Amino acid sequence: MMKFLAAITLAISLIYFSLSIPVIAANSEDINHLLQDNWCVSFLWKQCDLSEIDLHETNLSNANLSGANLTGVNFQGADLNGVNFSGANLTGANLTGANLYRADINRANLTNSNLSNTRLLEADLTLADLSNANLVNANLLEARLWGANLEKANLSNASLRGTNLEYANLADTNLNGTDFHSFYFRGNKQETNLSNANLEGAVITDVDLNGVIMRGTIMPDGSIND
Repeated sequence: MMKFLAAITLAISLIYFSLSIPVIAANSEDINHLLQDNWCVSFLWKQCDLSEIDLHETNLSNANLSGANLTGVNFQGADLNGVNFSGANLTGANLTGANLYRADINRANLTNSNLSNTRLLEADLTLADLSNANLVNANLLEARLWGANLEKANLSNASLRGTNLEYANLADTNLNGTDFHSFYFRGNKQETNLSNANLEGAVITDVDLNGVIMRGTIMPDGSIND
């Protein structure tokens, strides 16, 4: 009986001790890989964990962070030119004012992330999840958002010139003041493509959609554009 009580007491003590230890989100080895070697990728048996760390204004140009856990990371003002974020988890990340020129962000999870004032020129956001993301004043010139989920995102005053939004979900998004105009570059016209995109419930106040490709687009009122 005494041995049984002692075992119970030890078990309770271990549970209490484990709960009282602060959880360290990011892996120190993964942080070293990133800062020293400019990469930290995930494999089937190991995920790169950099969650919650502060990397504001850090130069990570062309870093490989494919599949990494980057939830809650502070990338504010960071140079992320050409970074590989494909398949990464950036839920709740702060990317305010970051440079993401030609970054590979396809299939990444950017739910609830802050991308206000970011430079996403020519970035690949194919099939990315940007639901509830803040993209106010973001520059998405010629970005690829084919099939991306932008439900309830805030794109007010963002630049979507020449952006490919085919099959993208923009349901209930805020597009107030968004710039969809086409532009000319070296004699070629770059048009914004909203073909087959879902705009149902979107706010499009002060938006000029003239010249935008809208074949099969679901309009804010639920009608389908011919």
